Amino acid sequence: MTQLSRLVGTEKGSQQGPKGLRHHSCTVVAPFAVIFGGETLARGRDAICNDLYIYDARASPASWFRFPSSSHAQKRCGHRTCLWNDKLYLVGGFGADGKTPCPEICSLRILP
Repeated sequence: MTQLSRLVGTEKGSQQGPKGLRHHSCTVVAPFAVIFGGETLARGRDAICNDLYIYDARASPASWFRFPSSSHAQKRCGHRTCLWNDKLYLVGGFGADGKTPCPEICSLRILP
């Protein structure tokens, strides 16, 4: 939770929520909802994304933050994320083409 608090306090993300996602993951970490990846509903060529969205419910009204990733290898849809020992793990799903299974488990870096 401390890392998420620091991350949303930086100016590295934009105050923007997800628009039209499906097959993404969501993990609740105390007052935060962490959403990763998924498939955008827009009709673009690159529909699988690897953006990290954080919903911060500590204040009223709550705020969304978007942190785009440059790692093409972490583009996923149909995956799961889970929190274990203060790390957020990315498990399974399909890769950037939406068809190739991803057997590896990755930890997502949540650094301010």
